[in-house]
Amino acid sequence: MEIREEGGLKYLHRIESILLADDSRLITLDDVRQLDGQVAALLLELPQREMGGLLPDFETLEGISAWCSDHDIRLHLDGARLYECLPHYHKTASEIADLFDSVYISFYKGIGGVAGAILAGPADFVHEAKVWKRRQGGDLISLYPYIVAADYYFERRIRKMAQYAGWARELASYFNQLPHIHTRPGVPVTNMFHVHVDRPPAIVAPFFQAVTEETGIGFAASLMPAASGSYFEVSLGDAFERVPQDRLEKAFGYLGEMLQTLN
Repeated sequence: MEIREEGGLKYLHRIESILLADDSRLITLDDVRQLDGQVAALLLELPQREMGGLLPDFETLEGISAWCSDHDIRLHLDGARLYECLPHYHKTASEIADLFDSVYISFYKGIGGVAGAILAGPADFVHEAKVWKRRQGGDLISLYPYIVAADYYFERRIRKMAQYAGWARELASYFNQLPHIHTRPGVPVTNMFHVHVDRPPAIVAPFFQAVTEETGIGFAASLMPAASGSYFEVSLGDAFERVPQDRLEKAFGYLGEMLQTLN
């Protein structure tokens, strides 16, 4: 909400936000225990996108949930990619959602629908949220195209999240064998991870473009600047299964050769 929504809470609702951690580490139970009595709600994102899909352990989630309940703090789950977390936790969506007062789940991230999301919680909370959605101009004349797409892709992909995560680990292992590159996390815990290159985009972007032109394999749509050089996000889905293994290995080999010239 601070990054992707441009701090909308502050500007639309005059709600003061407090960041408990940053993109260098996960939020811990000790962080939450330091909150004072003026905090009304706590939001947790699972997985942590800015950290390449990292996840706190389930015991930490249970501890945070219990602490918030004991201190009358509403706990909201930004679970846009909730289903992508399930293979790591070995839990059902319901078991994770039960720890929270309200839950948001995207229909296009991971699932692959056109757009849209679901907000779940107590009936009175959901009713009030619908009113605020209208007040903020969020109503559409019709939702059926989004519902049809979400229902179709949900049934096709919901049971493949563990497979996607396995592909992410496989792909990350290729990247981690290359010079000047490492992934975050080193071993992905979901189907998402970040690829970090220790050179700025202006230097290495031509390498990735050359790989695509030579092999037809595109690793990144764009490179974003980072303190250590540059990075891009990878999210695995059905398309990875259609990539021929020999072309994939050729692309990594070609990229590795170009990266070697940076030494």
